[in-house]
Amino acid sequence: MKATLMNPFSWIVNPANIENANLIAVHMNGKILWVSAREITHLEGEGNYTYIHTRQGKKHLVSKTLKVVMEILNVEFIRIHKSYIVNPMYVTAQIEPDTLLLSCGRKVPIARRRMREIQEMLVGEYAAA
Repeated sequence: MKATLMNPFSWIVNPANIENANLIAVHMNGKILWVSAREITHLEGEGNYTYIHTRQGKKHLVSKTLKVVMEILNVEFIRIHKSYIVNPMYVTAQIEPDTLLLSCGRKVPIARRRMREIQEMLVGEYAAA
């Protein structure tokens, strides 16, 4: 008779089983929380760490670089600065030539060398809409 073992971690969602999940795992109070790319307003990098800011106003810290987080999420976010990547769904305005305003109220800087590229993207988005 074969004994079947139950998986004690069956309650954890495995993103590998979900097609195009675009999820990243964050640790919160001893638990693993899966954050969807749709919930992320922007990412803020500090060396080998990344802060994930969500539309609910929460801020999660993961021990991965911005580049690695973007590879995990596999989505079309916009890198506007060495330390900032934004979700274009939450960009509400360009309030200064070097600053974007997000729907959460946060102002994020645009790198000087990326200003023209970002302005063209934003104009293209408005022209396509």
